[in-house]
Amino acid sequence: MKFVALLSGGKDSIYSTLKAIQNGHELVCCAHLAPMQQNTEEESYMYQTAGSEVVKTQVEECIGVPFYMREIHGQSKIKSLVYENDGDGSDEVEDLYILLEQIKVNHPEVEGVSSGAILSTYQRTRIEHVCSRLNLTSLSYMWRFSSQRSLLDSILDDGGIEAILVRVACPPGLMPYRHLGKSLRELRDLGVLDHLKDKWGMHPAGEGGEYETMVLDCPKLFKRGRLVIDESEVICDENDDGVGILKIINWRVEKKSNIEESNNGERTIICGRKQITERVQEATSSLPNTSDGDQAENSTMRFLKSMHAPNVQIMRGGLCHVSALLSPVSCNKVTNEADAAVQEFLAVTQTLQHLLAYLFVEMAHFTKINQHYVQFFGTHLPPSRACVAVGRGALPGGRRVMMDCTLQRGSGGYLRSDGDSLDSDSFLNQAFQNKHHLLRKCLHVQSISHWAPVCIGPYSQANTLRSAVVFLAGMIGLVPASMMLIEPESSEVSSWEVELCQSWKNAAAVLDGLDDGGRLMGGQLEDSLGALVYFSQTALESLLDDKGSVPWKRLWSRADSISRESLSCNGGIVMGSVDGTAPDAQPSNVDPSLYDEDGVLYGGYEDEETWREMSGNAEDKTLDESEQSSRVPLLMVCLPELPAKAQAEVELVCATRRAATCLEVCTGLIVSEMISQDCDVSSLHNLDMPWNTGYDGTPTRAVDKESNSSILISSVSRSMGSGCASMSTVTASSSCADAISLDTEQVLSKMVELAIKSAKKKDEDQTLFTVKDILNVRLYYTAASVSKLGESESKVEYLDDGSHLRSQLHSVLKFKSAMYYHEKHGSSNASNMPAYTVVPVLGMHLSCGEKVSQVENQGTPLLAMQVLMCDMLRTEAELWIRYNR
Repeated sequence: MKFVALLSGGKDSIYSTLKAIQNGHELVCCAHLAPMQQNTEEESYMYQTAGSEVVKTQVEECIGVPFYMREIHGQSKIKSLVYENDGDGSDEVEDLYILLEQIKVNHPEVEGVSSGAILSTYQRTRIEHVCSRLNLTSLSYMWRFSSQRSLLDSILDDGGIEAILVRVACPPGLMPYRHLGKSLRELRDLGVLDHLKDKWGMHPAGEGGEYETMVLDCPKLFKRGRLVIDESEVICDENDDGVGILKIINWRVEKKSNIEESNNGERTIICGRKQITERVQEATSSLPNTSDGDQAENSTMRFLKSMHAPNVQIMRGGLCHVSALLSPVSCNKVTNEADAAVQEFLAVTQTLQHLLAYLFVEMAHFTKINQHYVQFFGTHLPPSRACVAVGRGALPGGRRVMMDCTLQRGSGGYLRSDGDSLDSDSFLNQAFQNKHHLLRKCLHVQSISHWAPVCIGPYSQANTLRSAVVFLAGMIGLVPASMMLIEPESSEVSSWEVELCQSWKNAAAVLDGLDDGGRLMGGQLEDSLGALVYFSQTALESLLDDKGSVPWKRLWSRADSISRESLSCNGGIVMGSVDGTAPDAQPSNVDPSLYDEDGVLYGGYEDEETWREMSGNAEDKTLDESEQSSRVPLLMVCLPELPAKAQAEVELVCATRRAATCLEVCTGLIVSEMISQDCDVSSLHNLDMPWNTGYDGTPTRAVDKESNSSILISSVSRSMGSGCASMSTVTASSSCADAISLDTEQVLSKMVELAIKSAKKKDEDQTLFTVKDILNVRLYYTAASVSKLGESESKVEYLDDGSHLRSQLHSVLKFKSAMYYHEKHGSSNASNMPAYTVVPVLGMHLSCGEKVSQVENQGTPLLAMQVLMCDMLRTEAELWIRYNR
């Protein structure tokens, strides 16, 4: 795209402009915000003002593009991280808006804006806010690019930048009369910056405001000439002689001869593809050749009902889940399918204000629905979102759109308020009184960068609840810098394989960018409580060969190998390296086991015994960290389509670094039971069927008393702390090709039981969770038969819209809730029952990360269930005891 570069004249904005050009964008002009003439020494929260006098010459005579400048009339009025225009135009951010608005008038072809933000959320969010108002795309290729020291090397070596210091504010390290005007390259090469980092904790790249620079030359960008400073003057701050600026009095341009264009951008992209391709080849090189049997088919009859109401679970603390949001009436009479999908979506969103969304649609309608999604949720701190396609005819009543939501009461006002004034919302007031944990934290980066992909649509990369649990948006295999799907470098590797590897890398980058408000920043893949890996039908078809069967086993096997490799190396991302919090090597004369995962001795406690007691860590661990991370349960499902024609997508629910360190995240033992049709479950049928389930009570599966069919129910959970949060993944598998003679209510009932039973740590006798702690249940079922149509094509025939399963799951959950409240309170009122969603898929597989899994060798999964259990108030209390106290 054609873009305007926001230039301060310093190294960051110049290098960011260079990276934008290298990534295929075209520079049209440059913009600069300068201090007013009478306030040349006024410090701005947003803009670099030192050296402002020479930027016009730098742009017009060295770079050779049009230059636009505006004086800064406003001040840093709104100092919170979240910027919202109050309408009076007195904030300095509005000066940027006016300048860019004028540039759009003169250059209507401009679509993007580049800036040099590295770690400053304050700066980045304001630029993104202005861009969204002007319908421009923010390009921020410096954002979380690498560690500070590595970034400095890239600027000086890759960019070839020659710069001098024009402002210092880092006493006693950098002093005005000693260091102003000095070459940045010289200070690096002499080890001055490294010394100051080791001694005083200074940011080597100056991101902490320690110094500002003026670029004299950038050979790859300054094609016409280089700046030469002839006369300058050091001016010290009147109140602090350790702070000063270099006022440039006389300067000139030294002309250059033409230099050939560089091709570094293409080289960088190719190197990135090659690295991912090599990781995939390494991960799958040891896999044996497998043959595939037929996938069992689901032949449940259809029950297409017109009326559906959502399922709602309300937890203490204001956490809610709304499942199976469908349009009240299917738009069957509308001839235009896309318009019908839009009408259904608008019906769904009439009463929603929520945190995290799961959207199940026909992907052909995705673009139109997204337009209305923007209008409803807005672009300011929106929910995270995962979006997948389930195929035509797979949703109840022929519907085209279904939505799941997680809500936290008071969190919207919490993000947008400073807490100074009381609100009528009690949840909001309680949240502001809690100084230890943030009710909600939203990571919403809208700038294109090397860090992680910009979300396709108005949603955030991640939302964190109570500084403990993170909900990530669905991650697909986009290369962040280009926002295009990654392509393999070798014909031996499929597109879906490199996309899966890139998806894990993107997820790791987002986790690394988290800040939960505590001293432990970042996160990593091994902190995942639950992982869901989606594949498109195209990925399955890429494995078709001349053999007769559909290659399910090869898909699952290769996907598991790639995912486990990504988990073991955290997607290739070194946690904390960008923020400078990555732990240094442990001292050789001290037992490394006495340090926690973040390199802190005794986890910050006074002695080992207290640390062990407070963290709940046994002295002898049965699994080392790498093995524990590889045991994250992975539920893999195949669907017709994914967003942007992607072939793989990763969706995660994780613990924050703070919670994972204090409360311990671990995978429990696999719990299994074999059941048959002989069990008496007649009591389940005594409950009234509500009008909204889409089921009229007619039995659809006859129970064959002479059948010997049996189902193996297996559950594995990954938990955080004791009774704090847990994700159980349960499968119902059969070695028979036809298992329709079994009573599915019996199967679903046992799946829910084992999900709760398995939600405990290995050293606990029993779980602390009950049915009241279930936030939501997501049930996956095989809704279609998949058969081979040709050498590279498969045929999908949908057999079931899930109405029958939805009714039975509702019955099971209502019964179990009624029994719980009857035992605890003497009342069978189960109006508050777990929310649930039934999701149709083409195929599914559960991997527990074990070398020989008792789950994976028990036949074909007919049903799979993910059950999220949590007690957020208990989690807060445990975090306070083990961390904040």
